[in-house]
Amino acid sequence: MTAIIQTEGLRRAFGDHHAVDGLDLAVAPGETFGLLGPNGAGKTTTIKMLSTLLPPSAGAARVCGFDVVTEAAAVRRRIGYVMQQVSPMGHYLLTGREKAEIEASLCHVPRRRVKARAREVLELVGLSGSADRPVTGYSGGMQKRLDLASDCCTSPSC
Repeated sequence: MTAIIQTEGLRRAFGDHHAVDGLDLAVAPGETFGLLGPNGAGKTTTIKMLSTLLPPSAGAARVCGFDVVTEAAAVRRRIGYVMQQVSPMGHYLLTGREKAEIEASLCHVPRRRVKARAREVLELVGLSGSADRPVTGYSGGMQKRLDLASDCCTSPSC
C-alpha cells in the first residue's frame, strides 16, 4: 500500500538553525497521525513543507503520490490546510453561508452545486445552525470551523 504522506531525509534550515533535520515519515491512507513536540520542534515547518508553502532545504516529500516541490500544484489540488491562526477575513459582513458559497465558487465547484456544497460543509463542521449569522458574531472556534469548512469545499482527497 502506498503512503499518502511520505518523507525521506526531509530537512529545512533557516540559516544555521535546522528546524527539521532528516525527517523520515510514512502515513498510510486512513491512518490518523499527529505531530507532537514542544515549541520550536519543527511541527509547523513540516506541515508548511508538506502543503507546498515552504520548500525543503533537502530530502524529499510526497503527498498523494506527488512531489511537493516539482508537483506542487497537484498536491495543492488534493489537500486542505487550516492555518494555526484564524484566516484574516475581509468577509466579516458576510454570513457563514455566504462565505462558504464564495469559497465553493473559488474552488471551482460547479455553479449548480455551490449552494448544496456550502450547506454540506457547514453541516460537516457543525455550523448549519449558525449559517445565516454574520461571521462577526462567530467565536474564535466557530471561525476556525468555518475555515475548515472552506477547505472542505474542494473535497480534499488522494
